Amino acid sequence: MKLKFFILTLFPTLIFSQNSSFIYEMKFKPNSDSTKTEKIIYFLDVKNQESIFRSEKFRTSDSLRIKRGYGNSADMQFNNKQLYVYKKYDKNVVNKYVFIPFIEPKYTIKVKKNLIWKITNEKRKIGQYDCQKAETNYGGRKWFAWFTNEIPIQDGPYVFRGLPGLIVDISDENSDYYFKLGEVRHFLWKEFYLETSQNEISWEDFKKLQMNFYNNPFAVLNKSDVTNYDEAGNIVETDLKRMTESIQERIRNNNNPIELDRPKIRLLITLLLIRYFYKRV
Repeated sequence: MKLKFFILTLFPTLIFSQNSSFIYEMKFKPNSDSTKTEKIIYFLDVKNQESIFRSEKFRTSDSLRIKRGYGNSADMQFNNKQLYVYKKYDKNVVNKYVFIPFIEPKYTIKVKKNLIWKITNEKRKIGQYDCQKAETNYGGRKWFAWFTNEIPIQDGPYVFRGLPGLIVDISDENSDYYFKLGEVRHFLWKEFYLETSQNEISWEDFKKLQMNFYNNPFAVLNKSDVTNYDEAGNIVETDLKRMTESIQERIRNNNNPIELDRPKIRLLITLLLIRYFYKRV
């Protein structure tokens, strides 16, 4: 009887120590001056002592790189949609991947700050899981998380980890970003793809890369490399100036990055516009 009891209590741990995917829905406000929200599906893929958190789009692209040798992850709105994080539990490694369209290789920023959690006595049931509330600060935001020790994995969406159970629900105090667990899948991974062509950079380096892209999105391309089509499918002359202005407008409208305490492209754009208009007076 004692042996059977031991096996039964160990069974959940055995299940979740295998390879699993935890699927989150992220709701966020792209523009800090608007109440409009968007939704993106993210996967937290766990294998042994490591995990990758990435959007469904990037996950599909990574799969294509394995099967066909290529993929497409470019996204002009790189400021707050490309949340891609690799974690290695036993080494306490947390790497944030950053992407600049048209530029290879990819870049990584080491997230060195350890999260300091305050676990409260507040509890509630979220879906099928009994959860407990915890609080922390990250990226200039205060975060409220609900974790469950029914899934004994000390991980969660994005950079969040270190609680005694999986994070089921987490949002910042202004509800600019909100992650909620929706589905759990179990796999025996044949491939656990991780982007290997990467350069480690600092947050300051990332700021410079963002500004370079904002000022000239097509710097690494020739005009002949960019093809435009009209509604009928006919090739039309490429207007890089108009396309650049369109990209810049999209970036300005996505000005609410998840890390508020890091160099922000929005502030730099404002300074550039001030300098531009000052010269014209």
